[in-house]
Amino acid sequence: MRLDRLRRYGNTAALYLVLAGISVVSVLPFVWIILSSFKPHEELYSKELTFLPHHYTWANYSTMFERMVGFDYYYRNSILVSFGTVILTLFAGSLAAYALARFRFKGDQAVFVVFLATIMVPGEVGLIGQYELLSTYGLLNTLTGLTLSYTAFNLALTIFIMRSVFATVPQELLDAARVDGCSWWETFWQVMIPMGASGLAAAGTLVFLNAWNEFIFALTMNNWTDEARTLTVGIQLLQGQWQHWDYGVLFSSVMLSFLPVIILFLLLQKTFMRGLTAGAVKG
Repeated sequence: MRLDRLRRYGNTAALYLVLAGISVVSVLPFVWIILSSFKPHEELYSKELTFLPHHYTWANYSTMFERMVGFDYYYRNSILVSFGTVILTLFAGSLAAYALARFRFKGDQAVFVVFLATIMVPGEVGLIGQYELLSTYGLLNTLTGLTLSYTAFNLALTIFIMRSVFATVPQELLDAARVDGCSWWETFWQVMIPMGASGLAAAGTLVFLNAWNEFIFALTMNNWTDEARTLTVGIQLLQGQWQHWDYGVLFSSVMLSFLPVIILFLLLQKTFMRGLTAGAVKG
C-alpha cells in the first residue's frame, strides 16, 4: 500500500512538473515581449543579452504612436471586425445549433457532420473563393467583407460548441415554456440563451481570438488603404516605414496587440472553462 501510494505521488509530481514546464515555455515569449518593450534602445541592441531591463522606459510606446502611420486605424478596425464577427457568429451559430440540437428532420445528422468536417479544413483553402465572392459584391477592402469572411470561417466551431451546450438543457424546461404559450423563437431567447450563457462566452472568446489574430485573410482582402487594414497587417507593414527594424517599437506594438486578448480572457476565464466542458457530460 505504501509503495503504491509513493508511486501515485511520484506520478502526480511528474505530471505537475511536465505541466509547469509547458506553462513556462508557453508564457516565456509573452513575458519577453512585455519586458523588451520597456527596454531602451541601447539595451535592445547591446551584445549583452539581458532578460530584465536595467532601465525601464516608455520611449518605445511614444515613438510608436508618433511614427507608426495608421496605428489608430489598425487598432480601431481590429476591434470593429472582431466584435462584429463575434456578434454575427454567435447569432447565426446559436440558431443553427438550436435547430440541430432540438429539432429532428431528415438529414439533420448529415448536416451536422458537414459542419463538423469543415472545422478540420484550413480556412485558407477557401481563400480564393471568398476573394472572388467579395469582389463580385464590391466588398473587397471593406470591414464588412472581412467580418463576413471571419463569420463564415468561425461558424462551424460555434455550431459545434453550442449544439453540445443546448443538448444538455432539460427537455422539461422547453416543454414548460411551450405549455406557457412561448413560441419556438421565444423559447430560444428566454430558455436556451440564458441556459447556454457559458457556452456563448466560450464560443465568443474563441471567435474573438481567431478574428483578432487572423492575418492571411486580412492581408488579402484589405491591403489597399490604411482605413481598412487590421492590426496584424499593420504590424507586418511596420518594417516598411523604416529602413531597418526598430525592435523597441515592434515589441511595444505587439504588446498592445495582445493586451485586449489578455483582458478578455481574464474576465471570462471561469465562464470560458465552464462553456467548453458544458456538453462533455450529459445528464
